[in-house]
Amino acid sequence: MAARTISAYADERTARDVERIAQSEDRSPAQIAAAALRFYVRLPAEAHAALRRLEKLGTDRDMDDLAREIGRKALDAEWDVAHRQLVTEMKVGDAPVDEDGILTEAVRLVHR
Repeated sequence: MAARTISAYADERTARDVERIAQSEDRSPAQIAAAALRFYVRLPAEAHAALRRLEKLGTDRDMDDLAREIGRKALDAEWDVAHRQLVTEMKVGDAPVDEDGILTEAVRLVHR
């Protein structure tokens, strides 16, 4: 897919945070910004409006709470994807595919 450059202005704190994150993830600031933009544009218009209202009317704590909740949902989604992949890979013959079946089989294997 072809890419193009989009420039953005950020306050000094945000710019420093992007640089810190980029360094810790061994990525460029542009890659961090692109990931953030990819996420933002997938949000529905109502979420865009809610974010603008929160930025205008809310406090830093409100934004931190929102970021924490989004982080939790991201980890939940990652777990769901990993679980789905694991279950797909485990489908061999009559292998269990539900959580109770997996637990029962795990206990059986451990007690061999």
